[in-house]
Amino acid sequence: MPEITLRPARDADADAMLRVYAPYVTDTTASWEYEPPSRAEFARRLREHRDAGFPWLVAEENGVVLGYAYAGPLGGRRGFDWDAEVTVYLDAAAHRRHIGTALYTALLALLAAQGYVNCYALITDPNPASAAFHRRMGFAEAALLPCSGYKHGRWIGLFYYHKALCVPPERPSPPIPATTLDGVWVAQRLQSAARLCAQAEDAR
Repeated sequence: MPEITLRPARDADADAMLRVYAPYVTDTTASWEYEPPSRAEFARRLREHRDAGFPWLVAEENGVVLGYAYAGPLGGRRGFDWDAEVTVYLDAAAHRRHIGTALYTALLALLAAQGYVNCYALITDPNPASAAFHRRMGFAEAALLPCSGYKHGRWIGLFYYHKALCVPPERPSPPIPATTLDGVWVAQRLQSAARLCAQAEDAR
């Protein structure tokens, strides 16, 4: 049986990840973009997040990208330095295979090791599947911005879901870039998270 593998995203993954993302733009309100970004723009976003020190992971099977998850800044002021916004997108064929769980498990482990204290997920209201997924991952509803966006002919709200990655330290050190984490440790975390997919397959 083919195995799901997790790894850091590469520039060459931009086309595959854009194919995963585009239906969320055109067919849903999960993304508030009106038009899918170009390949060049998507690649720029990937580089921007990595250059800022955030992790960006992909899940693949037989070389085919089935989903990805990444972290980015929550706000632009220095007081937000210990907060990260997290996002995950899956191909339609990847649902109910614990791929999202595996990606988030690895992503959150990396963020904690980097020194981030909080992570936040922004979820369209309503999006019960995403809300349920985040609750299973240990997130809790923190705030609702009602009627804060407009797409597909209707007003939609935005939930902020929060998860603490550690007890807030009295004097926090700045988070370190994901690229400076020990490579062997990172590979172990990715392999361990990927096994969640195999366990899900065995249970079916």
